[in-house]
Amino acid sequence: MATYVMSDIHGCKEEFDLMLEKIEFSIYDELWIIGDICDRGRDSANLMKEIINKSNIHLIYGNHDIWLERYIDTIIELKKGNISILDMGEDFQIWFYYNGGNLTVNQMLDLDFHELYDIKLYLENKILYKKLNIKGQKYLLIHAGLSDEYYDKNIILDDVKEEVLLWAHIGLDDNPFKDTIMIVGHTPTFLYGEEYDSKIIHGNNIYHIDAGCVYGRALACLRLDDLKEFYIESTYQRL
Repeated sequence: MATYVMSDIHGCKEEFDLMLEKIEFSIYDELWIIGDICDRGRDSANLMKEIINKSNIHLIYGNHDIWLERYIDTIIELKKGNISILDMGEDFQIWFYYNGGNLTVNQMLDLDFHELYDIKLYLENKILYKKLNIKGQKYLLIHAGLSDEYYDKNIILDDVKEEVLLWAHIGLDDNPFKDTIMIVGHTPTFLYGEEYDSKIIHGNNIYHIDAGCVYGRALACLRLDDLKEFYIESTYQRL
């Protein structure tokens, strides 16, 4: 049995499936996805269906998953033909027009109602972080990390604002916990510098694992049992 971590898959189902093959993922293994299953990519809806049907794959919410959870009822109503209920507020527009939400909505509308309600039910189980202990090593899985105001080894994670866990942009070594390895996604590693393009970054007791698949780089996976890294080259155009 092994424990794996991925992040920021963003609808890249082809790469995700290839990764599962590469790591020989089985029913005896566990996979934690630390946010952002959907948006921007070609197949968010079917990726979500695949994930919710595997009991050993778990989602820690990212900012894009929050958007989907927030607007899944709107998508269901649109499927019913109730266009008048469409929420065109600022938050919806930011998601829909600027963060790939339009692709997710269109893909979700191709599902049947049973599938949409399954996704709605799945998204009600919101996890914002996860603590694990693998072979005596403590891990903390968070989508974005902790901002400066929470940079305290005694911080209580339940007291951290949700928006911080989902949206923080942190430095390479920003982990206040000396005895715990933090695993984060959210910020594609190429944004930290060319030397990190398409790679997992090893900071000081922290791993940044969003290798930028939907931006034409790579999908990364980290096995926590031995910190071995796995990569699948992206099929998307490099941005």
